[in-house]
Amino acid sequence: MSKKKTILLVYVILIYILYRGTVSLWRFAKPIYSQLPYLLGQDKPITYLFLLGNDTEMRANGGFAGSYTKITVETPDFDSLSFFNFEFFREMKLDVSFHDIYVPNGQLGGHVTPPEPIQQAFGKGTWELANADWQPNFPTTATSIRWFLEKGKEANPDVLGIVNLSTIKKVLNIIGEFKIPENDKVITPDNLYLYLQGKAEVNFFPGSTQKADALHSVGTSALKKINSLKLAKKIQIAKVLYQDLKNNNIVLNSTNPDFQKFLEDQNYAGAYQADTYDYYGLVEMNLGANKANQYVTRQTTHVIARSETTKQSPTISHTIDIDLQNTSPEKNPNPPLHYGGHYIGFFRIYLPPTATNIQLTHSEYLPCNAANQSYCYSSTSSANVNQAILENQTPKITTCDQISEICNSSSQKFTIVSFWHLTLAGQHSDIKLSYNLPNIDPKEYSLTLLKQNGLPVSPQSLNIFGKTHQTSLRKPLLFQTKVLW
Repeated sequence: MSKKKTILLVYVILIYILYRGTVSLWRFAKPIYSQLPYLLGQDKPITYLFLLGNDTEMRANGGFAGSYTKITVETPDFDSLSFFNFEFFREMKLDVSFHDIYVPNGQLGGHVTPPEPIQQAFGKGTWELANADWQPNFPTTATSIRWFLEKGKEANPDVLGIVNLSTIKKVLNIIGEFKIPENDKVITPDNLYLYLQGKAEVNFFPGSTQKADALHSVGTSALKKINSLKLAKKIQIAKVLYQDLKNNNIVLNSTNPDFQKFLEDQNYAGAYQADTYDYYGLVEMNLGANKANQYVTRQTTHVIARSETTKQSPTISHTIDIDLQNTSPEKNPNPPLHYGGHYIGFFRIYLPPTATNIQLTHSEYLPCNAANQSYCYSSTSSANVNQAILENQTPKITTCDQISEICNSSSQKFTIVSFWHLTLAGQHSDIKLSYNLPNIDPKEYSLTLLKQNGLPVSPQSLNIFGKTHQTSLRKPLLFQTKVLW
């Protein structure tokens, strides 16, 4: 009975997401009917693999994924009548399991040259599955993740996705607390993170299964609690998942071309792209081997104005100020009390390829001395990024077609400004960027603010030719306005 209820939950969520993702009954009915045999494993069993991202340690498309869950679904043949009468549920097979990313991670043979910042941060000399989430364009990153999964002797799933801790906590807010039978621990939205992180780090040793065991216990106990909920609560869960899918806090990728096209058409695929005259996107990666993103907030201010040029050769200037605050209580993680610390980030800012006169300045870190031991930077026990890298770096400005490792797709070109940036525990930091654009159409201006997949909010204030706008940037945003010279 429990398995049948779980299958029904999957069905409710699937129907809700596909239905709400369309603007008419016809657009809903056509893709869902044609895709159901694939999505429910009628022709052959379908495997879903969801990386469980801990977005207190941000990577390109969500949080660092130290674990994942696999769901395999197999459904016997059904016609439309039996399907909508739920008769097929009696024969549907469903398997759910939870896994440690370091099992397939350790199976990779040979050498894969990592992106330079990954090598600088972790010094392993090779690229691994655990750090494969590198490109902010998820279809590109999904290709890398699938390759690493196969090389790690893990099945390449039909559907690959990333679901983050922040989404899971929203679901827990609906289902309420539940008990883990193995140790009578009561799990709540407030203690889930510390409990799982403690199992991953405290008293952990190579070969230990305590992390995987904890994931299995929490996951199966949560599913059992969900199965006991009334339908109204299950629909609330579906709404949460749909909203985070819509906002690209959940991203999906499929090996089925038809379903992948559906994901792309509905903007569920996590594509990082824009087709406006001006666009801006900040991609943060926490490479400090801690969970500082739990304590980091940011506020970005844009000023877009006409430059002092002639009407015959007009230019638009775009000035950006990013203020970050890190409220971590200490500069190093202190398990099991907290896992924060200095925010050591590798940042990439994505601009149009036509951007010129790019200028970047950002806060300098404070080397440690006898007078400032509380608020200074020295290489921590958890991070390999040393003072020389932070002190001597020169921001790199490249275009997408020059360096393939930071390109997103063959159809999208960017100018990318990449650099290391440090926000000390308990401190603010600042990034200032400016650039110019030739005003191709003197009468109109358009701007897309790109959202990093998996980052729930990133507040933005804009002054566009004297008019102010505010957005939390929960999803990519387009601005269009007239330009009066």
